[in-house]
Amino acid sequence: MKALGIVAIVVASISIVIPVFGATYLPIIAGIMAVIAVKEQHVLAFVALGINVVNVAFLSASIRLADAACGALSDFNDAMSDYGYSSTGAECDGGGAFWTWMSINLVLLAAGVGLHLMNKKA
Repeated sequence: MKALGIVAIVVASISIVIPVFGATYLPIIAGIMAVIAVKEQHVLAFVALGINVVNVAFLSASIRLADAACGALSDFNDAMSDYGYSSTGAECDGGGAFWTWMSINLVLLAAGVGLHLMNKKA
C-alpha cells in the first residue's frame, strides 16, 4: 500500500502541469488510489488528496475557462432573447464545472477521513 500512496502523490503532482485532464480526470484517479491507500499509509494518502483539492481549487485554469465560457454563453443567450431570437439549445449554468470537480474531490477527501477514523484503534 505504500507504493500505491507514492503513486497517488506522483499522479496528483503530475496533474498540476497537465492542462485539461490534469484538472479533471487525473485528480480523481489519484484520489481513488489515495482512498485505497489510506488504510495503510494515511499520511501519503492525505498528501495526495490535499494536492488534488489545491489543484482543482486554485491551479486549474481549464475549469475556470469552462465556467467563463459557460457564463459568456448564458449572457449571449440572454442578450439574444432580448432581441427576439430564441436559444439554440446550448444551455449551461455558471459554475457547474468547478463545483462538479471540486465536490468529487471533497467527497474523496471525506471518504479518506472516514476510512482513517474507522481504522483507528481506541
